[in-house]
Amino acid sequence: MRKMTALLLIGALGLAACGKKNSGEPAQQSLSYRSSWGAAEPQAKIIKTILDDFAKETGTKVDLKFVGRTGNENLNAEMASGQGPDLFDTTTGDIDTLTAQHIIGPLDDVENAQVPGEGKTVKEVLPEPVRRASSGKNGLAYLPHTIISTAVWYNAAKHPGLNPQTWEEFIAFLDESKKAGRTPIGQDGTIAFYNVYWFYSLLVGANGAGSLAELAKDAANWDKPQVLDAAKKVEQLAQGGYFQRDFMATKFPAAQNAWAQGTYDLNLNGTWLASEVQPQLAPGFKVASFQVPAGGKRSIEVGTLGWGVNAKGKNVATAKKFLAFALQKKYMEQFSTVALNIPSRGDVPAPAHMADVQKAVLEAKETHLSYDYAGADKTWWGDMFLPLSDKLLSGKIDATTFVREGKKRTAEHLANG
Repeated sequence: MRKMTALLLIGALGLAACGKKNSGEPAQQSLSYRSSWGAAEPQAKIIKTILDDFAKETGTKVDLKFVGRTGNENLNAEMASGQGPDLFDTTTGDIDTLTAQHIIGPLDDVENAQVPGEGKTVKEVLPEPVRRASSGKNGLAYLPHTIISTAVWYNAAKHPGLNPQTWEEFIAFLDESKKAGRTPIGQDGTIAFYNVYWFYSLLVGANGAGSLAELAKDAANWDKPQVLDAAKKVEQLAQGGYFQRDFMATKFPAAQNAWAQGTYDLNLNGTWLASEVQPQLAPGFKVASFQVPAGGKRSIEVGTLGWGVNAKGKNVATAKKFLAFALQKKYMEQFSTVALNIPSRGDVPAPAHMADVQKAVLEAKETHLSYDYAGADKTWWGDMFLPLSDKLLSGKIDATTFVREGKKRTAEHLANG
């Protein structure tokens, strides 16, 4: 799951090609789908179940291939040229690229379609934050099945009801943890896009969508006081001794596994964390979460995974029919019970350990995309921003230096085109 969603977090899910063009009108309704999931993954098994049922109930001939993450490098180009499958896997971070290439189009007709046997439309069963995360400038871009977000994870059996509402309350818990001889936070410091969770969550959580992404677009945006404020909070973490010793050298997944064993109190991570550490969870460990207490707008990260319809595919109408079919409650429940993810439907409970995240998403008044989509400028993000973030979290530079260097390097990046 982490490997699938990490691509979303930097806004680049690779896709692949499928099938050959057939001439003439098919005698039987057909649907082709090449999936980025591996055949042994829980999501793949759910998808196969849905497609088997769809084929049985509609008489559709289904061509399904699971090719995994590395089998999909050429799909965008092939679909743009009129090739490829009717259905494909996609994410929030792919919307702009797919729209610009005219691979996807608005799905108004899907939104207004009835979910079979339920007397409700697709739009009625998808919560507004979920539709927003799955939409581009032309409206709903693909049909989501899974919600992705980020939270601070803890053991509710050990710390029942932990939910700091302010930064001061959060720091107070960290100080209490240290005083009791515990290590407050476990951090896999060799993963830069995990380290940046702290600054990103504080800045965007407090100031809303666009407040991180704008740092890549104009160096003057680094002068906004909220940037220094978020950086000072990260500096406070770095100076407070709240992470494990030598945390910046800790190789994934050592810190999250140690957290699962109860060695550390907290771990800031994505919604895939619990399923990744399941084999390592200590007996009686009750996974729960709370949002980074950023204050301000209290914006919540919402990204989604789902199914896209190839606008240039041979069976667009059938593909859209499948989307409404797949959104049935009995199938969405499997994304919770089998895949252990948060389903896209608001009336389907998430696994118990992700109930807090689901509640935050469904009640959110402000939302933003994963990493505020700041990774769209990959050179700025990977070559400049992430290394600078690492220096801040490690304590090698202070907040003022972080802002000064960020402004300077952003200006140089933009000047060099």
